[in-house]
Formats: sequence, structure tokens, C-alpha cells
Amino acid sequence: MLPLVRSRLRLLPSLSPLRPFSSKPFNGNTRGFPAYRIYGHDALLNFKPILPTFKAAPPDSFAIQREGRLLVELTPKINGGFDWNKQVNFACTVEECALIQHQLPAGHPVELTRRADDMVNNTGNIASSSGPDKVLYVAPTEGASVTFTLDYVDPNTGLGDGGITVKLMAGEFGVMQNLITWVTPHLLGWPAMIECNTLFSLPQPQ
Repeated sequence: MLPLVRSRLRLLPSLSPLRPFSSKPFNGNTRGFPAYRIYGHDALLNFKPILPTFKAAPPDSFAIQREGRLLVELTPKINGGFDWNKQVNFACTVEECALIQHQLPAGHPVELTRRADDMVNNTGNIASSSGPDKVLYVAPTEGASVTFTLDYVDPNTGLGDGGITVKLMAGEFGVMQNLITWVTPHLLGWPAMIECNTLFSLPQPQ
């Protein structure tokens, strides 16, 4: 943490990094792993935030280096467990998340694609690959439910294997919509930068 920000942080005990359920403070080595899991009939659907990265902006500032993404993971079931070797993921940008959030309630499906040489790995980095394209297809179904299908498409044949599909019931999709609304500012890095600016605007302690 920058020295100026650290000194002003002492003025705001409510912003100090303490767990609300513990007297132990967080530190730079403490990590959380938020996820929203949906156990479908044939597969597990998992949503995980990939946080943004920041860069220093001298003398005492920082800025966004790379925006975060929402990672969509689908893992097929096998023998009462999950086949982790066949897990497929797709990192959605904030714009793609907003598209899903607004198109599906209106009854419109959303199809998102990744070229093999423009895929995003689970750290949010653009990864070069010679593999097939990825296609994430999200479609509204009966009873306000939604299906997520994630597939690889072979560029040579234009065919896939049908992909992995999980159906979200109306309540589950409602939770996902709320999570997208809440997490979007964090994927853009706004809360961290606004809090930093708030602390910066405070008078320095005497």
C-alpha cells in the first residue's frame, strides 16, 4: 500500500481490513475464492470472478492495467463425480456479462465466441492457442429458466460435440443476475480506486 494512503487509512477504522466474523486481520497473503456453483443433471456450472490488475502511476497513484472478467466453468459428471480433465471455461468481459443480463429476460439468446488465437485463460490473460474455437451459448427456456452450453468448435470441420450444458432455474438465474450487477464495478476496479481517492481527499493526520 502507498505510504500516503496507509497514513490516511488510520483515520477510517471502518475501512481497516478486518473480518466481520473474526478478530484476525487480513494481510497481503490472505485470499478468498468466491464462486457460485450450480449442480446440473449432467455437469457442474461454476461462476468465478477474475479480478482486475493494477499498475503503478507515479508518484503515488495507480491505474487499471487489465479489466477483470467473469469466468464461466462447465465440468461434466462422471461416475458420481466430475471429470475435471474435460472442464471447459470461458472468461466473459463486463460487456458480455451485461449482454447476457439484459438479452435473456427479453427472450433473446446470446452467443459468444473466442477465436483459438484470442482465447482468455483463467488468469484473464490473452493466450495463444492452436486449438478450436470456443462458443458459449446462453438461451432462455420454459418457465424463465436458462441454459448455458459451452462447446469447442473445430475450425476444420465446423463441428463440435454438442458441448456441455447446464440448466439454471429461474431463481438461480436471478441470483446470477444479482451477482453480475454487484461484481461489475469490482471487475472494472472502481471500488478500489474510489476508496483510494476518498482516502486521498482526507486531511493528513497531524
